[in-house]
Amino acid sequence: MTTIRHLAVAGIMMLALSGQVLAAGSSSTSDSTSTYSSDATTQAFRDGQSAVDAGNWGLAIGYFETAVSLDPGSADAFNMLAYSQRQSGDLESAFVNYRQALTIDPDHKEAHEYLGEAYLQAGDLAAAQEQLEALDDICWLGCDALTELREAIETWQADNS
Repeated sequence: MTTIRHLAVAGIMMLALSGQVLAAGSSSTSDSTSTYSSDATTQAFRDGQSAVDAGNWGLAIGYFETAVSLDPGSADAFNMLAYSQRQSGDLESAFVNYRQALTIDPDHKEAHEYLGEAYLQAGDLAAAQEQLEALDDICWLGCDALTELREAIETWQADNS
């Protein structure tokens, strides 16, 4: 048993070291461009988050639009763009961008939660419940997004019955 454990640890260490070697040897001139884009994307995302925290939806939308243009593969940026659009009252754009976030990452918990909340805002309980079911599958041990959407649905049902 101890020998197997030692072999497993040795294998893990070899994989970790090989990853470090590959990472160390992977620099090229194109990396400086991606680092710049990544830094610009990160800054746009941070600025967008600050605007969200301040409740400045228009400014947040602008920053998150910049983030998704710099990194069109960022489910987080599309999710926060959609969140800001929803908060500003632009549900149509929000639906498009939540779907894009989920196309990139079908298990994005916040995108499912926020999309469900957007459906409630639009009065579509059945679609909100579909997002809750998706979260129930993703968060089989429970998660904040599942709890929050469940509570939002319960509140919506109480307010609309």
